[in-house]
Amino acid sequence: MPKTTDTACRKILFTSGKGGVGKSTLASSFGKVLSSMGRSVLVIDFDVAFRTQDLMLGLGENALYDWADVLLDRCEPLEAVLTNKRGPELVPAPLEPPEASEDEIRKLVSRYEPYYDYILLDSPAGVGQGFHAAQAAADLALVISTPDKVCVSSAAVAAEQLMDHGIESRLIINRFKKRLVANGRALNIDDVIDSTGVQLIGVVPEDPYLAEAAQDGTALMEDRKSTRAILRILRRLDGESVPLKF
Repeated sequence: MPKTTDTACRKILFTSGKGGVGKSTLASSFGKVLSSMGRSVLVIDFDVAFRTQDLMLGLGENALYDWADVLLDRCEPLEAVLTNKRGPELVPAPLEPPEASEDEIRKLVSRYEPYYDYILLDSPAGVGQGFHAAQAAADLALVISTPDKVCVSSAAVAAEQLMDHGIESRLIINRFKKRLVANGRALNIDDVIDSTGVQLIGVVPEDPYLAEAAQDGTALMEDRKSTRAILRILRRLDGESVPLKF
């Protein structure tokens, strides 16, 4: 698990405020795309009890330890890492939430920083204990929302919590369909931005392929619209000036 660059490890939180917006699917998809670009990537799953990332990355049968074991000194940090030849590596979520302060979570994540270019933190839906644990270690948050009023309202709550903790946030509008916007069944881009109060970093179109690829850890095809959208977002995160495409 060597680090592939001399730059500092980037710790990115994926959060949504509400379930069902494709947050975990995007977290695993971003990890796959970054890995395909030659970056060393670790996903840490903070969705305690559900443990979706080990399934989405095709590592469901290999988990022996989780991050709670590292926190409680039951194993060394690298012993909890599930290696993956096809994509990002993973530290699974525990089945039950351990008692841990935000400072302890920060120290836990920092133990992995020397080995990776990116650490992706997949938080559970909502703004409860798991959310606060995951955001404690992040230096950037990607707030995921679909363009409907309920999800946008929930995303705004998550964004406000992140702002209170001084964490920089960017908005991803996921599962976007121009047809639904045109007939008034979904909010337009400006309405989502205004309602969440978060700067837009990208729009990912509706594509069932992402969810299908997340069923067994399948690598993403570069010619899909959703994959290209993720690539554009990553380029923007790297400081490139990439026009927004809807």
